Amino acid sequence: MAVSRVTSTGERFHCLKADTKPTSGVNVGAQLLETDTGGIWEYNGTAWVAILPVVDKTTLALNTIDYAHHEIHGGSSFSTEYSITTAATTGHRTGIYLQAGPKGAALCHMVVQFSASFAAIYSIHEDVTFTANIGTHGVPIYNRYRDSIKVSTVFDNATTPVVNKVTTLTEAEIAAGGFAAGTVLRTAPLTAGSGPKAAGGSARGSQEYILGGGKKYIFMITNSGNNANVHHILLDWYEHTNRP
Repeated sequence: MAVSRVTSTGERFHCLKADTKPTSGVNVGAQLLETDTGGIWEYNGTAWVAILPVVDKTTLALNTIDYAHHEIHGGSSFSTEYSITTAATTGHRTGIYLQAGPKGAALCHMVVQFSASFAAIYSIHEDVTFTANIGTHGVPIYNRYRDSIKVSTVFDNATTPVVNKVTTLTEAEIAAGGFAAGTVLRTAPLTAGSGPKAAGGSARGSQEYILGGGKKYIFMITNSGNNANVHHILLDWYEHTNRP
């Protein structure tokens, strides 16, 4: 599709995402619509700068859904989880390890949920010390838009870390990895059998963490009593690159 120009009270352009956006003879403040994505761009005299889209890419409906929901439609929303029944031992731990993508890559906007069948404590650890290649690696991350080909930027704990994977950890693996807690971002008790416990408030805005670029994290549940405890950890996030 060729780039088309519309002039009336302002200068506007229409093209496909794959088309080369014009710069010669374009006035400052001109706007451009990508007709296949709904993306809106504005010319600043030097380059085209993306501004918020007005329609949803998938349905072409007005974009009145919240941003996290919109990221699902854009193929940038991901999830992974881990469930295991522990030994009947106080202090028995379960975890998910991941390393966020490097600084300058997409930012992970993450919400974490924990649950346990008996009393336990959850915790979120940043900048952990943990031996490479300990744990079960290559655990799948799922794109919540099932037809999307986009993959997550996070890595597992393999000797050669693999992108779009996480590592799950049993008590024996956590002990073998020489775990050091790093910065404990949050820790709180889990009420036995209460179902998922969000690691924050009741809305995404108060639950969300934006992970630090290149930092290593372990999301953990620890038994509070001598019970064979069903631990479940759910990580749900979208990946977003800040606009220039």
